[in-house]
Amino acid sequence: MKSGSYVSNERSKGAIRSGRKSINTFNIFANVVMIFTILSIVIPLYFLVITAFKSYGEAYKVPPTFVPENPTLEGFEIIAKFGADVGKALFNSLVVSFGVTSSALLFSTMAGFSFVIHRYKLKEVLFVAIILKYILPEAMLVVPWYYLIIKLGLIDNLFAIIAPNLVGAWTIFFTRSYIMQIPRDYIDAARVDGANDYQIFFRIIFPLIKPAIGVATVMNFLWSWNYFLWPLIAINSKDKFTLPLVVATVRYVYGGGGEMLPHLGALAASTLVYILPIVILYVFTQKWIVEAFTLSGIKR
Repeated sequence: MKSGSYVSNERSKGAIRSGRKSINTFNIFANVVMIFTILSIVIPLYFLVITAFKSYGEAYKVPPTFVPENPTLEGFEIIAKFGADVGKALFNSLVVSFGVTSSALLFSTMAGFSFVIHRYKLKEVLFVAIILKYILPEAMLVVPWYYLIIKLGLIDNLFAIIAPNLVGAWTIFFTRSYIMQIPRDYIDAARVDGANDYQIFFRIIFPLIKPAIGVATVMNFLWSWNYFLWPLIAINSKDKFTLPLVVATVRYVYGGGGEMLPHLGALAASTLVYILPIVILYVFTQKWIVEAFTLSGIKR
């Protein structure tokens, strides 16, 4: 018995050592992957920042300089000189992002609430249609959107960018899933007290889903900030361009087949202005962003 017990203990120790070795190997591999991932993000960002402050000649210097030899605002000045009003574009992007985010939160959250508490005909069909809108690529929707904004006289108007996104399919799906986790007893008790749907939604449901509201706010703002294809079609006037269009315009002006190569300093400067608000937003809301992907498990 003692001999058998000894062999069993040795096997257990061997299995533990083998398990620890596997865990250590996995940790080393995970750390190496993490380091390469961080470097792949930090290095391009660093070169973006320093290129924004390089002169035209220094930006093309080989080998590249890792610190600007003569820091200059030439890139920012060239953007202003050629009419790409970055300040105005920043304001337009903020208008679009706040408009889309606020409307999507209000209408989509109420729609998600309706899907949970009401029973009506074609409810499942309507929900499938919303999911399809979420799945379909934007390129397939621009033709009917364009037809509608022509009929409404909204061409070259910032509201033309906001209108197709007043209600967000992802936000409906996300808030519906969150509201379904709230005990139905809360709603039934409110109905017994005489509360209508609006009172139940704003006084009971809305405070209970604040974490979901925070997540939906961040995600809608990020998505609307990056709109490019639809604003490119709906907007004609340069003073109504959003930041993604300005970045594309700067690239076109300096790299559109002329004799000059693109001005990398101007491109980097416009891109820096474009991503800076997103970086600031991410710093303050990274917890909600991580939670968004954790809870939904869906990437748009």
